[in-house]
This record gives sequence, C-alpha cells and structure tokens, in this order.
Amino acid sequence: MAQGDQNFIRTLVRSVDKKLDWEAIPAQNDSLRLQLRQAHTEASMDIQRAELVAAMEGGIAQHKLRERIKRARRGIYENRRPYMPWRLPKIEPIGAPPRAGGGGPRPKR
Repeated sequence: MAQGDQNFIRTLVRSVDKKLDWEAIPAQNDSLRLQLRQAHTEASMDIQRAELVAAMEGGIAQHKLRERIKRARRGIYENRRPYMPWRLPKIEPIGAPPRAGGGGPRPKR
C-alpha cells in the first residue's frame, strides 16, 4: 500500500475520532481491510481500490467513505448486548398481594 493511501486513510480516521487505533491491510480482490480498534472491541471494513481513488479526489466519494468509517466506529461504541426479556429476573414489589391464579395450593372440596 502506498504512503499516500496511508496518509489519506489516517486523515479520514482522525477526522472521525482521534483516539481510534487503526490498521489498513491489503486484502484480496484489489481492496484494503481497515480495522478500527478501541479498548476492548474492534470493527473492520473493506474498501475497494476504486472507492479509495475516488475519495482521494475529494467531493461526495470522500464524504461517503468518511461516513462508512463513522458507521464502523459507531458499531464499536454501541456494541450492546441484545434485549432478551425471557432472561430478565421477575421482580415483584415487597408486600404485593399474590397474583390471581398464582401457583398456591388448591382448596380441598
């Protein structure tokens, strides 16, 4: 990968977040794999050579590439565990009356 490509990617990544650790690795099919790391998580994205060349010329292509980097970064920070209501504990207030149809003993007839 050329030094100019490295400098351009560094500029884009730093314009998104200066504290991100990044690495650009040549990948298959004439593309680059950009890996973004922060503390305990990481995200990666592929950048096609044609997309990189168009972005280096400036304009809309540069904005689109920057937005893709921002989305990858957002994936790092918003990496939340999925909401699973069946795993939540049942919380009942103290002193609450028993629920109707609750599992108490049946009265004898």
